[in-house]
Amino acid sequence: MPSPISIQAVVIFPKIQADTAVALYILARFGKELFPGIDTAPVLFWTALPEGETPDTLLAQGTLAIDLGGGLFDHHIANQQSGKREECASTLIAKYLGIADNPPFKKVLAWAKRDDLEGKGTISDDPLDRAFGLSGLIMNLNRAFPDDPKRTLDYVLPLIHFHVLEEQKRSEELPKEWEALKANGHGIEFVLKQGSADLKCAYMETDNIALPGFLRAAKRMDLMVARRTSGHTNIITRQLRSIDLRPTVEALRKEEAKRRGIELQPSRILLQSSGRVEGIDEWFYDDAANTIQNGGVNPGTTPATQLSGEEILEILKRTIPNGVIGALKRTKEQQLGK
Repeated sequence: MPSPISIQAVVIFPKIQADTAVALYILARFGKELFPGIDTAPVLFWTALPEGETPDTLLAQGTLAIDLGGGLFDHHIANQQSGKREECASTLIAKYLGIADNPPFKKVLAWAKRDDLEGKGTISDDPLDRAFGLSGLIMNLNRAFPDDPKRTLDYVLPLIHFHVLEEQKRSEELPKEWEALKANGHGIEFVLKQGSADLKCAYMETDNIALPGFLRAAKRMDLMVARRTSGHTNIITRQLRSIDLRPTVEALRKEEAKRRGIELQPSRILLQSSGRVEGIDEWFYDDAANTIQNGGVNPGTTPATQLSGEEILEILKRTIPNGVIGALKRTKEQQLGK
């Protein structure tokens, strides 16, 4: 491991780029052991090194130059020496710190590298994707604050930070939690059929609202039942599968009404309709997101269902096979005139 180098200041070029922003974030957050003081060192903005100075002489004085004038973390020099366009400042720093292969950093490093070496921070041709992609927004900030690059950094670094935190959850914390839930009987994986489609499903008892999204993205789950300690229970699906939830929401509403001693109109159209059914506030059918929500992420005043988790699972297993896979998608396409 390299010897620690105390840092009093960090220097970058005034025009903020994805690469320099990621490089600064990684150094400040994860480089404190090898670069004591890096987390509190001020960031200076230079277009060139002072006359008579080199990156090494500056580093000896506690000033670390990034991607400027050669030196330890100048990817121009590194790529010239290797004869390949394969490094950017943030990848050089990540390798120096020994974290380049850590899962939480893979996406942000790939983005920084692609933005810097290929000029393709956002690949999509969709104008909305390009307008609101982070690379484009950084360019807008540079134009808005040409004389105040620190202000651009103040906007961008928190976004990178929360991306890395989410990736840490997805790659480290959430997999452990899911395995623990399965081990203690509070997490179940099972398969249901709707038409000819095999649907990967999961049931979980947790207050962690990030777990269903993780299972959908990382485990490719098609349908998830998430039950909180309050009893509020939500059914979430992978929208691309266009799972038909109408028989399920009808059965949930009927059973909820029976528990509460409420007489409902025996109208299948009404009981399968989107939104809420008057008198049964527990169950909201969102046909846009294709979810059945008993309070959603923030239950607020929505009463928890009186059905147990086991009863909801039984209803689900009984009714999902009665749906028509893809029916919701076809209905939306007709409404949009496709």
